[in-house]
Amino acid sequence: MPSQRKTSLLLLAGSLLSLLIGACSSAPKDSEQALQKGLDYPATQRGTATADYHGHTISGPYQWLEQLHTAETLDWVTRQQQFTQQQLQQLTASRFVKERLTELWNVERVSAPIEVAGKIFYWRNDGLQAQADLYMQQSVDSAPLKVVDVNQVDPTGLTAITDFSVSPDGRYLAYALSETGSDWRVWQIKHLNSGEILNERIQGTKFTNISWYPDSKGFYYSRYPRTARGFDDNASVDVFYHSLGTDARDDVRVTELGYEPGVNPYPQVSSDGQFLLLRVQQGPNENRWYRRPLRQTAADFEPLLEQPQSEHQYLGTVDDELYFYSHHQDGLGKVVSIQTTSASIETVIEEQDHPLTSVSLMGNQLVAHYLDNARSRVMTFDLQGRFVRELALPGMGSISGFEGHPDSTQAFFKYSSFTEAGKIYRYQVEQQRTSLWQQSSLPIDTSRYQTHQVFFSAADGTQVPMFIVHADEVQLDGNNPLLLHGYGGFGRTLRPEYQADFMAWLELGGVLAVANVRGGGAYGNPWHKAGIQNNKATAINDFIGAAQWLISQGYTRPDKLAVHGRGHGAMMAAAAMVQQPQLFSVVLAEVGVYDLLRYQTANANARAWQTEFGISSSADDFNALIQYSPLHNTRYGQCYPAMLLSTGQHDQRVAPWHSYKFAAQMQYVQGCPNPVLLDVDENAGHGDKTPIWMEIDRTQRQWAFALNQLQVGWLKNEKPK
Repeated sequence: MPSQRKTSLLLLAGSLLSLLIGACSSAPKDSEQALQKGLDYPATQRGTATADYHGHTISGPYQWLEQLHTAETLDWVTRQQQFTQQQLQQLTASRFVKERLTELWNVERVSAPIEVAGKIFYWRNDGLQAQADLYMQQSVDSAPLKVVDVNQVDPTGLTAITDFSVSPDGRYLAYALSETGSDWRVWQIKHLNSGEILNERIQGTKFTNISWYPDSKGFYYSRYPRTARGFDDNASVDVFYHSLGTDARDDVRVTELGYEPGVNPYPQVSSDGQFLLLRVQQGPNENRWYRRPLRQTAADFEPLLEQPQSEHQYLGTVDDELYFYSHHQDGLGKVVSIQTTSASIETVIEEQDHPLTSVSLMGNQLVAHYLDNARSRVMTFDLQGRFVRELALPGMGSISGFEGHPDSTQAFFKYSSFTEAGKIYRYQVEQQRTSLWQQSSLPIDTSRYQTHQVFFSAADGTQVPMFIVHADEVQLDGNNPLLLHGYGGFGRTLRPEYQADFMAWLELGGVLAVANVRGGGAYGNPWHKAGIQNNKATAINDFIGAAQWLISQGYTRPDKLAVHGRGHGAMMAAAAMVQQPQLFSVVLAEVGVYDLLRYQTANANARAWQTEFGISSSADDFNALIQYSPLHNTRYGQCYPAMLLSTGQHDQRVAPWHSYKFAAQMQYVQGCPNPVLLDVDENAGHGDKTPIWMEIDRTQRQWAFALNQLQVGWLKNEKPK
């Protein structure tokens, strides 16, 4: 791991904090007094809302936009979207960008299969289908059978299969459907032999798994409490048991633990059928585990793993030992086991030099997925933790899959890289042999692209990794349109994996840079911890450092540089932009968190993010948040880069009002003709399971906007040479 020094955010002194807070409200208060910026933006009312934070008054002129369903907000969104469409329709080469995206999406895509009860299940999209359908095969060589045709269920593509679970006897399939990108799921059950869909629907769920009883007559799941207004997702879930053939309203409550909102229990039947395990999730990176004998329904749950600041994943049970993938917030991840007859914890696989990102228990071995400078490596161990071998991978890429259980004789994994679409491999457990099972073929020659990894020095001297992808003929003369992508939060690593939108950017003549800044997971939990809460500025500074390094090395220059992020990455890109506006030409930000003082007011899911950001009700956290919150650090009259802020009207994870408020603020303060556009998709959520046609249309708008703002030379010819 590169050297790392602890970086902490210096708290503002009282006088400096006062200056900053004053700057937030010192601009003219009437929208009619806004600067003349070259674009006639839709009028936006500036309200008078204020809030006191630890003796400091913060204005919230656009707080009224948090009321998402009022006539005033809906009218404002409609006018903004009409304005954005008018601006985007004028862009040169928009049609060609869409053609290129469509060509690259029109490729068969298959997920890594999962084997249950001797049958193989996977998602498959033939190319331009709106959504992937669910398929089943009786064996690796048999013909595929479509078991859920979601495109027939909803030809618009706005309904998607988000999860599925097969009963132990292989007779029943439970699958979850989501509409318009919503986090809410409705579970249905299908008899795989007859094809009958049972007349019972499980509602009131979001992030739950399904865990079957060993006799396949029912399953456990977690559901939000039912109220007169529907299901309350501001409360915690409870675990229920559903018996097949009964009404879900009669399901039996298994837990009634009364946890505070944001602390949620989820069920897991042990692989040997002896215990009901309970995973109690507290925030995105911490959980505790409990157990009770499966058939002793009156017994209490007893503690199994209650280590603070740790997260564990159950792998399976072999010979009365429960195996868990375990990682502490200061560690790189390991495998532990617990005897069913005692509570003693034994380490099976010690922490290695690289972060452990996932583990599968199959047969009598553990298959461990490590990250080596953000690139996948796969190693196998026996159940005593002895290293067996490393599986060869095709190159600098990323894998997913390897889902198995203690009785598995085979598993599947998917490999891809920035320029290679997915290859599906079959792994035979006993022989420890891999063989190519299926691969996607791209309609372009990707051999002319090269991927390499660089390391740049952050402000404190820490070496930060970044992938760069470009065509062979690229010259380091500063003239390249470059897209810098980052995330920098929640321990997420940006691995080298294929994405059609990034491939299209390369085909359109651009250079792609992907920075794994602190706050992510490139080097495990310590790397994540270095960019959270009062250290969040470290992630933003790393991202700024990535841009500065790319410019200094001749890959691009400020007027050719676009930054891109989603979710936390959008927040990071926006924060970097308001701090260093002269460094970038274009900001493409999707479903971002921009108001760091009020994010927790949206829902219980957002409140759980305080382990990542801190929370403004804490004086220390407020002093850190106010320094980088994008909404609160704009300067009236400053010339900011061109911006396209995208959100989904049904986003229940990051409330769309973040984008509404930030767009309104940026349009108000913008001091030059660079456009600030808000792109709201009325049929989208946070972006999970978005229909392909919607993916193409959204990326078309983003890439066409960026290429025009960057004044790419080929635009006058309508397409690259």
